[in-house]
Amino acid sequence: MTTLAVFIGIFAMIISLRYLKDLTLSFFIAIIAISAVLLTPPLLYFQAFSREFTDWNFWKVMMTIFSIYLLGETLNKSGDAARFISAIGKIFPTPRVAISLIPAMIGLLPMPGGAMFSAPMVKEMAESDSSITAEDAMVTNYWFRHSMEYFWPLYPAIVIVAGMAKVSLRAMIVGMLPAGMAAIFVGYILMVRKYPKIKLSPVALKELLLSTWPILLVIVMVILNQPGWLVVMIVSVVYLLTKRNKLEILKRSLKWKTFLLIAAVFFFKAFVEMSGIPENMSQELLSWNVPVILVIIVLPFIMGLMTGVTQAAVGLSFPLLVSLVPENVLFSTSILAYTFAVAGVLISPVHLCVALTSQYFSISYTSMVKRIAIPLSSATIVGIVMYLML
Repeated sequence: MTTLAVFIGIFAMIISLRYLKDLTLSFFIAIIAISAVLLTPPLLYFQAFSREFTDWNFWKVMMTIFSIYLLGETLNKSGDAARFISAIGKIFPTPRVAISLIPAMIGLLPMPGGAMFSAPMVKEMAESDSSITAEDAMVTNYWFRHSMEYFWPLYPAIVIVAGMAKVSLRAMIVGMLPAGMAAIFVGYILMVRKYPKIKLSPVALKELLLSTWPILLVIVMVILNQPGWLVVMIVSVVYLLTKRNKLEILKRSLKWKTFLLIAAVFFFKAFVEMSGIPENMSQELLSWNVPVILVIIVLPFIMGLMTGVTQAAVGLSFPLLVSLVPENVLFSTSILAYTFAVAGVLISPVHLCVALTSQYFSISYTSMVKRIAIPLSSATIVGIVMYLML
């Protein structure tokens, strides 16, 4: 009965998401659907709410994600984002190399439809080289914009995964780094196919460093094993204080819908745990001989495919997945599940970047999927290997 309730809840979530287009509301609809099947007492809602707001992991995730948006808005509003893209073009004069590096740099800044931010520059550079087709430009722009999603610490999804897996952000980054490197390496071989020529210009290098110092500082501090949430928060606040229009940037950073979504994710997690779903569902799955590994792979992939948003795929699947495995394998399981969540998102037809850039470059969805199939498969295989090794 518990497994049936969960699948009814997931089905209700998918249907409501399709018609209401609101992830937060879809979470609560799923909870109501599950409760209706299991006849959950109303008191449990208040207990789950209390557990969520006394969970330090919840508050760390909230602070981290706010700081990420603050950093991104400050970079954009100050013009530093445009300056570092310009510097990349000067340092790497080969168009094929530049059109991979520009979206990769944009990939350091998580933003909805981010591939459209670099698309005009990529298109302009591609037109300067007759060997680069519109399809080459679109696929390169899309792939290198999103390869960072596997491991980059500024992406909210990986922050949420680390919180749910009860590991440090640094540990999660290290665990996902091989898959990300595989995505970048194989993508470069298949899409760029050029040895990177570097034109070192003191002016361009200075422009690059001055415009990206907050990002570089976050990278260094996370590598030095400092708390990711604290590093991002301090760097983003200090960076904001060096710029004008502070109040406007601060207002634009308050992404209330995202904060409500995170609250809904953690409420769903608390509800699942307190209602006894993990234990009951585990017993049912074992009695039916359904491999847990199959659930760990398929559920996040489907959620990624259905939503086209990594943090949504994580939020929809991880509260259940983390409850199906013992804590000693939670880290490796999270790596596997996150790898498949990203894979689902990257080939999702409802992914905002897919829809926008396919239209912008006049390239079909199927052509894009065919071109990214090998690098995506390579990254996924590496993710599986990491799961088996840990």
